[in-house]
Amino acid sequence: METPRRSEEFTRVAYGEPHFDRRAEILRQHPDVRSFFGHDLRTAYVTIAVVCAQLGLAGLVQFGADRGLFFGSWWFIAVFSFVVGAVLTHWLAMSIHECSHNLAAKTRNANRAVSLFANVPMLIPCAMSFHRYHIDHHTFLGIDTNDTDLAQPFEFKLVGNSPTRKFFTLLFFPFLYLFRAMFFAKKPSRLEVLNAALQILATTALWIFVGKFAVLYLFLLFWFGHGIHPVAAHFVHEHYVFSPDQETYSYYGPLNAVTFNVGYHNEHHDFMGVPGWRLPELRARLAPYYDKLVSHDSWTAILVRYVRDKGIAPYTRIVRSKAELDEQRRLSRARAENPALAQQKLAPSARMAVHVTLARPSL
Repeated sequence: METPRRSEEFTRVAYGEPHFDRRAEILRQHPDVRSFFGHDLRTAYVTIAVVCAQLGLAGLVQFGADRGLFFGSWWFIAVFSFVVGAVLTHWLAMSIHECSHNLAAKTRNANRAVSLFANVPMLIPCAMSFHRYHIDHHTFLGIDTNDTDLAQPFEFKLVGNSPTRKFFTLLFFPFLYLFRAMFFAKKPSRLEVLNAALQILATTALWIFVGKFAVLYLFLLFWFGHGIHPVAAHFVHEHYVFSPDQETYSYYGPLNAVTFNVGYHNEHHDFMGVPGWRLPELRARLAPYYDKLVSHDSWTAILVRYVRDKGIAPYTRIVRSKAELDEQRRLSRARAENPALAQQKLAPSARMAVHVTLARPSL
């Protein structure tokens, strides 16, 4: 059944984001969940293994192309890129995501180093920019001027709810996402400059010492792994509204095994300090909180539904004002200071959604 069709505008609500309140309630009722916090070195080890595998496969593709072998043919490269290589590339992107929360190593600099290494086979220098901007998505969830995960006004007109345009948007999503990022861009930091310099050196070395087919192969992996591919479906499933008044969704399917459990997205937003490796155990521990939420079990089905369902589009998201978040945090501090208030549920002030257009001008 299709989602009820909406006008081309975000859904604005007059209350704070759900993770802040749920996290506070869980920590009051289950303070032992803090034992799940911390880093997990398995992420760093997996990252090293996957980077080596990607570079090795790129060399194998070049070897096959040079000698006219079947695994150097364009048809094989295309199929293998989608079925295997894209999954590995996206896994590295999820390593960068884990590192942005300092969950792969003990220190911030060690996490940065793991991210820079993970970035090498991806060719596009994105690790340090992701570190810089991703936390804003958590801090300002649903604030259209700050949340880096929200679509821009030009996407409303470019994509709309047309199945054909949504399909091509997914196909070219890596480039659309990079263009969207320009709207939030600030002056590059020293780490971003370092990231770009290392990527230029690494890519040049690959081109000279391995070969151009190896580089083209890695570029295909970046494109496929962040575009219309099941592992990339979480870009849609995480926050597009599939059920009224719920703005974050989890996925509990098998592809979590190659994405550091990023599908456990409600759990991740509730507890950013918990490594992906521990999220399934955390969810089992807190099942009463998450069982009642709508979730997904197939990322492939999400892609198909997004394309076909005219009720789901780039504007099918929940937004709020920064004032609502500030008020939510003020009330939370008051509850922490007053034990009597802590026993009460936060009043969902004006929990009625209304549809509004973005205040910023369309492009």
